[in-house]
Amino acid sequence: MKKWIDLKSQVQKHVERGLDLGPVSSDDFALFLYSSNYYRVSGYARCFYERDADRYVPGMTATKLMEVYDLDRAVRNSVLDGVGVLEPTLRSRVAYHFAKLAGGGGAYLDEHLYLPAGPEPDPGNGRAHDRWQKEVANRDKVLKSFNQIQKRHEIFIQHYVRKGDPIPFWAAIEVVSIGTFSRFLRALRDKSVLAPVTKSLELEDESKLLQAIQNITFMRNIAAHHGRLWNRRFEGHVTLPAVALDVKRKYLSTTTPAAALTLLAGLVDQIEKSNSYSDSLLNLIHSNPSLVDGYYRSIL
Repeated sequence: MKKWIDLKSQVQKHVERGLDLGPVSSDDFALFLYSSNYYRVSGYARCFYERDADRYVPGMTATKLMEVYDLDRAVRNSVLDGVGVLEPTLRSRVAYHFAKLAGGGGAYLDEHLYLPAGPEPDPGNGRAHDRWQKEVANRDKVLKSFNQIQKRHEIFIQHYVRKGDPIPFWAAIEVVSIGTFSRFLRALRDKSVLAPVTKSLELEDESKLLQAIQNITFMRNIAAHHGRLWNRRFEGHVTLPAVALDVKRKYLSTTTPAAALTLLAGLVDQIEKSNSYSDSLLNLIHSNPSLVDGYYRSIL
């Protein structure tokens, strides 16, 4: 069982593993760990370890470790700025078109609007049956989230609750999590309702929209919970539409933070009709040449 250790011992552990404090005093590095959490910092530290060893590569300094931590924090903040443009835009445009299709009131709670489209397949048809079960589970999660909205305390939600009226979709979509929003889009039986939104973002088709939202939801959740983006392999693959390829700086592997960051940059630029966000975000990523590969060639 891991035992609690004080800050002085935490600093000593890094030194014993080969970290050169250099001009950084023990007290300053202890304050860094105190403010950033030993465990969180260790995620960055391991990117500088020798292969198959709990020891830093020769020459690794506390200054560089603190630099990469501060850079990634700045990138996360920039991600949240971009998501602050993209997410409300997506919610608003989807709500506009879906509410027109579904109708007012609580019509969006009708399970027939969502996948699966037919009866349960024979269990002997393994692949089709598994897909049907996943679609049912996804639909049920979405509807459960929508049904729980009336318990929320936002004034505009309680306005409908007090009147005894169903909460309209354009209000409901404002308070569900981005994860539920992403699941809702995948659950829709008629994806053609997303065509106007897809077109407004200059994406090639609805599948690109769904994949983009899933990719950005994953990255947004990392950033919102102060997780490490630098040198982190991404789950799944990032699909890059033309709006993202237009702003990319170098080759992009589909499982890297750089791909997701470039995707976000391209979409925000498209919404704002300006390249100021992509310039700001990508300039930040490239601001330290010795660290840029952590976004383009992830190892952990």
